[in-house]
Amino acid sequence: MSNDYPKKAVSHGVVRISENVIKSIAGIAAKEIDGVAGLEEKKNGLRNILCPADPVKVQVVNDMIEITVSLVLEDGIRLINVAEQVQQNVKENVQSMTGVIVSKVHVVAAGIAF
Repeated sequence: MSNDYPKKAVSHGVVRISENVIKSIAGIAAKEIDGVAGLEEKKNGLRNILCPADPVKVQVVNDMIEITVSLVLEDGIRLINVAEQVQQNVKENVQSMTGVIVSKVHVVAAGIAF
């Protein structure tokens, strides 16, 4: 993310929210969902092509944000159900804590914990 941090106009000026704050909120919100074993950790080699090095990516588009979360899921869960719950929880938490509109939450199933 460049210098296009999400910002909110307030009566005394502008509040800028760090990308790291949004990433932290999104990561914690994703891990709260049953069926999520954790976030995808940084790896070397071919796997980096398929999975981003950073498990949470944030992109600003017209003062709204898009979030991509790469997860390691627990064995035996129903992927689509967990992904939908992660999307909803990440969106609700980021919006309620920052006031910034989340337009999309992309979920990448990067691995399974056996």
